[in-house]
Amino acid sequence: MSRPSALWVAALVLGAGTGCWEQVHPKWFSAMKEQPAVQHQEGRAPWAPPENTVPAGGIVPRLPADSPLFDNPLQAPEGNELVNPFEPGEASLARGKRMYDAYCAACHAPDGTSNPQQAPVALALARAGAFPNPLGSSVGYSDGQLYNKIRYGKPNMPAYPQIPSDDRWHIVNYLRVLFPREG
Repeated sequence: MSRPSALWVAALVLGAGTGCWEQVHPKWFSAMKEQPAVQHQEGRAPWAPPENTVPAGGIVPRLPADSPLFDNPLQAPEGNELVNPFEPGEASLARGKRMYDAYCAACHAPDGTSNPQQAPVALALARAGAFPNPLGSSVGYSDGQLYNKIRYGKPNMPAYPQIPSDDRWHIVNYLRVLFPREG
């Protein structure tokens, strides 16, 4: 083997071996992975953003505890005032189905019945004694009430502020196809 080739081989062996330096002896080199970890938000409330800043994508408004929407968004009078800005056309229903399948079907099943055999989360909730409501009852609520339920959650359902506003309306349109109102 020529001298330049031998030097390259030696450099390669040394270079490959340096990636394992911490494995030489645990008393010599303690790695970060062996240190105690503390979660960055552990034991404190989340930080508020700096004054006069807006996060990318805008700010999702939070509900104050004294809002009538806080306890039960389905019963809040504000829900009746909201009007769905989207006609239930083909594009809206397709988008609503896609969003429903992504966000809602895990608990409420693809057909909205909350059948634990069809929905993995519904099965876990049922075993814990918290059965997700079948969405057939949605026919008794206004579009705005359903929109608020998706947005703010409660009771027994988490809020989904991460679903864009337009997509919440598309989900409402899709629910109206799954469970049409009589008359």
